[in-house]
Amino acid sequence: MHPAILNHILHSTEHMYEPPTEPLPTLGRMMVFIDGENLVNRFQAMRDAGREPNDGIQYQKDVFVWSHGSIQSQLNIVLRATYYTYCFGDQKHSFETAAAIKSLDFPQYRPMRSVGGARLPNNLYPRVFNKPKNRRGKGVDIQLTVDALLNTYQNNLDAVYLISGDGDYEPLILECQRQGKQVYIAALSSGLNPKLPIIADTFINLGAHYFKDPPSATNAA
Repeated sequence: MHPAILNHILHSTEHMYEPPTEPLPTLGRMMVFIDGENLVNRFQAMRDAGREPNDGIQYQKDVFVWSHGSIQSQLNIVLRATYYTYCFGDQKHSFETAAAIKSLDFPQYRPMRSVGGARLPNNLYPRVFNKPKNRRGKGVDIQLTVDALLNTYQNNLDAVYLISGDGDYEPLILECQRQGKQVYIAALSSGLNPKLPIIADTFINLGAHYFKDPPSATNAA
């Protein structure tokens, strides 16, 4: 090969790959905790106020509601997404409700390289509590808080993703942050405690994932 041609090839290929100027981000371990009672109640309130739900919303009155895009994990790997809710009825109905929730899923981040196409599960894990109708229960709030704190203290996660607009979770959020964890909060605007978007490391408004565009700007999600 003519030396001039060889020199041109070497010169043109030496810049084909340039190493990143900043280190690549480390994937975080995220766990998702979904207050299903809060989510379904706020969904129903917005729907009853005239908002039109998106197509494809999975819904069971007073028990659960779900949009595939509810979890925005960014560069985190979701180890588990637990859906806490109440069910009215006998044990058979509770089992059927749990099975319906288990069939729901979310987008799971997949690294560019995977072993044999393997990936972590991306279905919801159900925690269904029984309670009589028209009676407030505390099982969801208490169990969600216990699970989030336990996994935080045991360093099983790097990020907590809480789906709820309930201000009662403020102490939980602050404690997880004191332990060095990132806290994502996702919620619908209906009944949203105004403190939550401020204290969250990241806040996600779920309105667009559950409802079509509002008829006017005054009814924005």
